[in-house]
Amino acid sequence: MDGLVTRRFVMRDFERADVSALTAYQSDPRFVSARESAGQDAGDPAELVTLFRKWAQERPRRNYQFAVIERKSGHLVGCAGLRTANCPQGNGELGIELSADLWGRYGSAVEITRGLLDFGFSTLGLREIFGETTDENHRAARLASFLGACLETTAGPENKGNNAHAQPVIWRFRSVDWRFGAGG
Repeated sequence: MDGLVTRRFVMRDFERADVSALTAYQSDPRFVSARESAGQDAGDPAELVTLFRKWAQERPRRNYQFAVIERKSGHLVGCAGLRTANCPQGNGELGIELSADLWGRYGSAVEITRGLLDFGFSTLGLREIFGETTDENHRAARLASFLGACLETTAGPENKGNNAHAQPVIWRFRSVDWRFGAGG
């Protein structure tokens, strides 16, 4: 697969050479602080890139985890994907993370998420796409709400990550809503 292209970004499969750029933005103190306050754990960038590259070779392909490349600079500025392997038929899980330098800037997350949702609903034929996070991840909440997702709280004491006060939440996008205006 050649990847996805939006106005300002290319989302393509990870390459081995992407490890250093992924490590750099994930070790930015702003990124680390936000991840910890949202109750999310860090993964080893080299191991993650190896896993993402393995997923890209699977047939049939069920997980699409992309390096987000800024078209103007050519720099890796994030990681975004749709994963269907452990989801009910017709569903996929969306995940996005961006370099702290892009937070709150010019709708970058909106543009990238729209590209993923369009890909999931149009190309993969998914009926529902969800994102799982915690109630402490306010950026994700604003993004999902802006794009028309429905919020679900999850029952149970399980907690994703290391913030004992953060509660899990799920945001859901439905293809029928996306086609008829919510994603517009």
